[in-house]
Amino acid sequence: MESVWRQKAPRNLTANQKTEKLNKDTKYESDVSNITMPFYAKKRSVGVTAQEEATYKTAKETLWSDYLAWAISYELYEEVTPTQQQAEAEDGLNFQLVEVNRIRTELGMKHLLIKEKV
Repeated sequence: MESVWRQKAPRNLTANQKTEKLNKDTKYESDVSNITMPFYAKKRSVGVTAQEEATYKTAKETLWSDYLAWAISYELYEEVTPTQQQAEAEDGLNFQLVEVNRIRTELGMKHLLIKEKV
């Protein structure tokens, strides 16, 4: 399992980061629109070749990759390690178990228990 990158909540960004993000988001959306609109217009009217579709997908992936690299370098995303991912997943599971058991109690049913397999 690899680390993943998660976007930081806007409340955790500085004013400068928010401004830069807004500018970069606007530019990214414009760039995507500039390649998407003509591609789909052509696809609907006369069709596109497999090569044209591959070129479009590559261009769109490159735009996203460039944006993400910029956002990571500008500290708009944070790294989430496999250990952190596991802890978050287990916390969510434990919360759900508490809720399920609360409902089961109201219904007169036995509680569920999760046991770790050895």
